[in-house]
Amino acid sequence: MPIQYDDTPNPAGALEETERAKVETSCLRQRLKLYQASINIVSTPSMRALSLVALAIAVVKANVIVDDNACYRNKVRDVCEPASLCELNYNIGDLSFNQSCRVKDGVNFYPQQIHLAFAGKKPGTAMTVSWATFEDVTDSSVWLGDSEDSLELVETPVSSESYYSNKEYNLFHHHAKITGLKPRTKYFYKVGSRGDEKYKGDVGSFVTARPATDESTFNVLIYGDLGDGENSVDTIANVNQLTSNDIDLVYHLGDIAYADDDFLVLKQAAGFFYEEVYNKWMNSLMPLMSRVPYMVLVGNHEAECHSPACQLSHRLPWGADEPNDALGPQWQLRGPIELDRGGSQEGERQPRQRTVDIVGMHRPLYSVLNSENDVPNEQTALIQAAFEELIIKYKVDVVVAGHKHYYERDLPVANNEAILDGVSDDYKVYDNPQAPVYILTGGAVSDYEHFGYSMLEANRTALVWRYILSSDQSVQDKFVMYKNEQPDSRY
Repeated sequence: MPIQYDDTPNPAGALEETERAKVETSCLRQRLKLYQASINIVSTPSMRALSLVALAIAVVKANVIVDDNACYRNKVRDVCEPASLCELNYNIGDLSFNQSCRVKDGVNFYPQQIHLAFAGKKPGTAMTVSWATFEDVTDSSVWLGDSEDSLELVETPVSSESYYSNKEYNLFHHHAKITGLKPRTKYFYKVGSRGDEKYKGDVGSFVTARPATDESTFNVLIYGDLGDGENSVDTIANVNQLTSNDIDLVYHLGDIAYADDDFLVLKQAAGFFYEEVYNKWMNSLMPLMSRVPYMVLVGNHEAECHSPACQLSHRLPWGADEPNDALGPQWQLRGPIELDRGGSQEGERQPRQRTVDIVGMHRPLYSVLNSENDVPNEQTALIQAAFEELIIKYKVDVVVAGHKHYYERDLPVANNEAILDGVSDDYKVYDNPQAPVYILTGGAVSDYEHFGYSMLEANRTALVWRYILSSDQSVQDKFVMYKNEQPDSRY
């Protein structure tokens, strides 16, 4: 079942009381901090923040050879995974469920890691469908229709690339851009071999992006720093229940899979497991990625990873028509809210009508754990110097980031000073805030106990933000922003 909230989000009437459980008030300071599972309101005259303190991400064992050892039991769903490769196949003598999980016949030709990404310059007119096979399926194709029974072959080029191989391993990544689509329309699709029916994947579906003129509420799942391993079980299980009925897209703020850290795991220290860790992570999220566009940012574990393999890999399309153009990997989504990837340049920003404008970046500009006397220091000071002037100049409403493995929400802040105009006494309603709001949501699989992710719901005049704990789906933070002023009237 989809994630159940304590109430039904309604940005148009979003002044409803937010959760007060576990909230304590202190009149000594005005900083907001979320430590572990409790919220404490404290404060300074300048800044603010809610933070869920976390530790590091672990990576677990993966396998090189594509045999039964690649299969394992998902204890939450009680099925064999990855489902695209494995099935329950009991043999006499099996001593455990894991032993009975075996690869399917012809698994090397079967599509796996199926995922979606928005494409095209005009919203809603294109979608990129991607998948992988362990053999080079030279007739890889994609089928599309308005129902499961009306699928037709799409005559579009399918690129196939192998980013890494050795004597025992190779993996081919296939990307097909489907054009000529209608905005905000549900389509059914499948991928696989054109000539061999048994090597086609199951029928899936997606909904195209809405047109820029659409006025209805927009829903986004947002998190950073989601890796593979035991810590990710709750988060992945929860988000895999979501469909296009629940959210319009996923926004992953960098640090994807942590495959470059494979050598930090004792059992993997002597080998190269980057590809295998990434494969397991991609397959674990395929239920979500194959239904909802999965849009990503570059994190330090992608840009500065410990292996040159990650520099060559383009597993996850960025959304731009030319992912390696002069601007670097970048994408923008325009509509009732505007989502801008952090790589977008100053010259790209155009005058706009009233929208909720959100910018994503991997490293945070403001961070409680990287500040001194409420002023960013170290790396955050460099990021502030590079970006804050532009963020203020273009009247950005919300800046979301990851990198730090905890959750933090700021009061509206500019140049290290909180701007409290329109902020309610309990800090849960921002009515036409006069400075950007910075949110750090890097706790998708952060420490060893407290993991979470954020849900955004917004239209042109209001935004509701929730931070949800993965373990029990409780809402740990919630605030509402109203935006009734035209952009030029703000700060």
